[in-house]
Amino acid sequence: MSVVVGIDVGASKHVAAVCRADRQRAERSLLRYRNNRSGFEELDHWLQSQGTVEQVVMESSGHYWLPLASHLRHSGHQVAVVNPLEAKYFAKRRLQRTKSDPADARTLAELGVRDQPPAREPLVGVEVREAARFCIRLVEDQARVCQRIRRLVEISFPELGEVFEDPTCETALAVLRQAPTARSAARRHLNTLANSVRPGGRRRLGQVKAKRLQELARETIAPPELDAQAGLEVQLLIEQYDLLGRQIEIAERRVAEMLDGELARRLQTIPGVGPATAATLMAEIGDIRRFDDVDQVAALSGVHPAEKSSGRKGAREGTSWHMAKTGNPYIRAALYRIAVSGLKHNPVLRQHYAKKRAAGRSPMNAIGHCMGKALDLVWGVWRSDRDFDPNYRVRT
Repeated sequence: MSVVVGIDVGASKHVAAVCRADRQRAERSLLRYRNNRSGFEELDHWLQSQGTVEQVVMESSGHYWLPLASHLRHSGHQVAVVNPLEAKYFAKRRLQRTKSDPADARTLAELGVRDQPPAREPLVGVEVREAARFCIRLVEDQARVCQRIRRLVEISFPELGEVFEDPTCETALAVLRQAPTARSAARRHLNTLANSVRPGGRRRLGQVKAKRLQELARETIAPPELDAQAGLEVQLLIEQYDLLGRQIEIAERRVAEMLDGELARRLQTIPGVGPATAATLMAEIGDIRRFDDVDQVAALSGVHPAEKSSGRKGAREGTSWHMAKTGNPYIRAALYRIAVSGLKHNPVLRQHYAKKRAAGRSPMNAIGHCMGKALDLVWGVWRSDRDFDPNYRVRT
């Protein structure tokens, strides 16, 4: 008689339970084993003693499942990796009241018998997914450093915002490398500021802007008590920013080496989509043709609108709908990156942003709408097998 094995995965220990194919409830007996080589060998002997193992079911929570799934697949077992929410709601459906490792293992075994989740190659595409996620995390780290620099600029060099719309753009950062505070900018030679150059030797500040900046710096409202400390912090944070920039370049080259395919090339024809973003979309969405429409992908990524209104809360239409922010956060991060970059480089997203701002939407709300529009573009290019065309009719 065939059996289904459910395994609750932990950091140092796993728990395995068995459910017979002709039963609805898992057996009480369990196997507890350590997450190491000897533990895996113990699991192998235990599985052999259970008879014909039809399938092994585990959750895709965290990263601890990866070594176990790889070991079981190489041992010849069929492995089904399910979403943790699927197991959670299966247990609720069966009115399960206990939440423990043994109970979770039995739930997974029973889920395997009852719902028969499909067994797939559990680690297919995992390398590309890991590379893409790592690159996205580096970008997020750099964005956080940028926010910290912006805070310090508002304290120690607030006049920089009168010269640059974004006081942390590449040219502004070039100035901060020479003069991290307003008082240090006032002391610098004019030519030193004028020759501040973006990385790669592009677009120097110039005499006109340098003179204007120095005039403002001499009349700064920045507190002198924080000048030395703020200057040190700005210098160190810019070093972090530059280091992360170099690491992002290396990570993106690595991702680009993995994406040797027509789909990756086609997605990168969308302005704002680079190798890391394309890899994230491909790895996290998978086969896009398994979805009937773009709204299903929007639900997967959590960029679809969700109503939040009850009584007086959300009484106004403009405040009752928000981005759901459920589902896959990596797809959402990729769409945000496309939207932000697209404001400069993508005419479709730039026009959509302007339309939402003209309708009275806040900048962040308009960017959220652009994330949904970016997903429309990805859907169109991916499903149509065509390169991006800004003149092609897209969903409004």
